[in-house]
Amino acid sequence: MLIKNCMLIDGADIFEEMKDIRIVNGKIKEVADCLMPEGDEEIIDAEGALVTPGIVEPSCQVGVNSQIHRFEENDANEEGPIVPELRAYDALNFEDEGFSMALRAGVTTVVTGPGNGNLIGGTCAALKTAGASREKRIIKPEAAYRFVLTSGPRKRYGGKNRAPQTRLASAAMIRDILFKAKEYARKEKAGESQEFKLELAALSRVFDGMPVQMAAMKANDMETAVRIGEEFGLNYVLTMAYDASQVIRDLDRKDLRFIIGPLYGTSFSVEENGKSLSLGAELEKEGVHAAISTGHPEMNLEILSTQLILMTDRGLSRKEALKGVTAYPAEYMGISSRVGTLEPGKDADLVIWDGDPLEYDGGVKRLFIDGEEIALS
Repeated sequence: MLIKNCMLIDGADIFEEMKDIRIVNGKIKEVADCLMPEGDEEIIDAEGALVTPGIVEPSCQVGVNSQIHRFEENDANEEGPIVPELRAYDALNFEDEGFSMALRAGVTTVVTGPGNGNLIGGTCAALKTAGASREKRIIKPEAAYRFVLTSGPRKRYGGKNRAPQTRLASAAMIRDILFKAKEYARKEKAGESQEFKLELAALSRVFDGMPVQMAAMKANDMETAVRIGEEFGLNYVLTMAYDASQVIRDLDRKDLRFIIGPLYGTSFSVEENGKSLSLGAELEKEGVHAAISTGHPEMNLEILSTQLILMTDRGLSRKEALKGVTAYPAEYMGISSRVGTLEPGKDADLVIWDGDPLEYDGGVKRLFIDGEEIALS
């Protein structure tokens, strides 16, 4: 396939330049000026429309907490505050209406996983929002862990007179299981005899660089997450992160990684006081590159563009907004070798836009995943 006359934003170095894109076997083969057709390849004329990488949603529950069956298909939170052996991959419901919503928003990849009810809820799966078969849609069955330092676990278990009931217990319980997993991994590598523990074997992968989403909203919880991440040498990213600007000032650090959002919508608790659509602009001024999330279904994926528009209205640059939903989330979740930018060798996941996605009249005109056009319902 050859897509000609693209006003291309590739998520890497090309920003609004007229280019052609050649796709072979579902991969980007070539991006250049005025490519000539080869053999019998299909020709698509983008007619000067804006073309971007497919959007990557880095922190959601699509297919795990389903839109269709509000109770029967809600598998986001298990009973037990620490359950690292669980995998979102084992609960995926590909009939979830959320996938159609994602496609209409230009989202081609999601990292979907547990909710905010457990301190460690298990692993997230990275997958395409459509494709030839379910298994071919999976990028990584287990792409990242989900740790939670919001009030969710304290409310859930404190109400049952169980730990954690305080922030002290939340941090201590996470540290305790990490110490156990680290010792388990040490013995495993040393060849020492020990009883097999699924939860420890699973969690020990964080010491080999498996990404960890640390969900926290308030500055004090985010700073606890940073301490835990540093103590154990984790490959962590702060998720939700409403007080990110304050944390940067408190810790005097600009090397922290954030997935911010959802930022659009009503705040329902004191914990969400820092929630602001200007957060992206504040971080950009500090030289910090934030990925942007909807937290679907907390915020419907279909209105992702509305969140981006409002963020740019409040000062976030156009380039940073688009990288925030393509290159940065792919990088932070360890899937940038396949998605997030339109560079040779990567998956041919792209969107031809009808108008501008950062304007209210913009929308998805045509969408491709692995080089195949996906019908939008």
